[in-house]
Amino acid sequence: MMIKKILFLLVISLLAACAKEEYSSIQTESTANTFTLDLTKVPYSKLSDYRFFSGVLKDLNPENGVLPFAPASALFTNYAKKKRFIWMPKNTTATFATSDQSFDFPVGTVLIKSFYYENVQPSNSTMLIETRLLVKKENGFQAYVYVWNDAQSEAILDGEQQGVFKSITWLEKGIEKSVDYKIPSQTECVTCHKTNGNASSAGLSPISTKPQNLNFTFQYENTAENQLIKWKSMGFLGNDIPTSINSTVNWEDNNQALESRARSYIDANCAHCHQQNGYCDYTPQRFNFSTTNVNTFGICLPTTNQQYGKYIFQPGNADKSAAINRMNSNLGSVKMPIIGRNIIHAEGVQLLTDYINSLQKNCN
Repeated sequence: MMIKKILFLLVISLLAACAKEEYSSIQTESTANTFTLDLTKVPYSKLSDYRFFSGVLKDLNPENGVLPFAPASALFTNYAKKKRFIWMPKNTTATFATSDQSFDFPVGTVLIKSFYYENVQPSNSTMLIETRLLVKKENGFQAYVYVWNDAQSEAILDGEQQGVFKSITWLEKGIEKSVDYKIPSQTECVTCHKTNGNASSAGLSPISTKPQNLNFTFQYENTAENQLIKWKSMGFLGNDIPTSINSTVNWEDNNQALESRARSYIDANCAHCHQQNGYCDYTPQRFNFSTTNVNTFGICLPTTNQQYGKYIFQPGNADKSAAINRMNSNLGSVKMPIIGRNIIHAEGVQLLTDYINSLQKNCN
């Protein structure tokens, strides 16, 4: 059975498309952990105190045992680029639950996500904005945000946990864009990562580390390898991974089916709130990639406020679909997602417009 599992994942690694994020300077050959964390002292005051990265901090060159990763499709955050890493204590493994639930990570696990922009004006430089940590303590994952200084030499803990605004102007595919980027408050972290149906910060859940999101080829420094195989070789996973995983795709990959791309985008941007015990648990729609009930997913599902459309997704008519009208707005009382963006994701709107217009179903 183990041989079959390995062969299955190897086939997937050969067929899957590579991630957009390439970590050309990453060293991943050694799995040795050269440091430990004292969870009683976390959060540390500075990002460098964790010793996750070697050399110049802003280069984000991980120490041995700190592994880069990426989901097939990522949450849109004002066009910010992201670099993600995971560190786990030595001799610990994560366990599998379901394809669309995050791995159950051991105490001490740290998920690291840095947000940055390229082609920042007027110097056309790269600028790190923030680094978010999810640290697994005895009472669950806790969120900590580190804000990069102007010198790009250090990221300092946001001890007030009220959030910070930074004005950014950059070139996106040659087009100048500007945004008042919002580094999230503690409350906003809880909104997206809560799984317990209340405002407590305990019991937070990672979003991107679902098996369905990692089952594809990732470009490491010297090799391209399926991430699940890589995690297993690092000792991060055991033998409980199933031979079949219903996996998301890169929504920007035009070689993938339109439906798979759209549903992968929706899963990445909407499912964490619109799930049981999520922030929007009270609404009937469930946007998980694994959802098979098209009505529950939103197709011909009536909205409670029909000002923005009679149905969440009205087949063949994106302009009258509530999802599109909310995605196409920046008004705080209207926009979806409700936090995490200040500008409209034009490419995402176009993708879902194409998807909805391709649907053939009569809602009457």
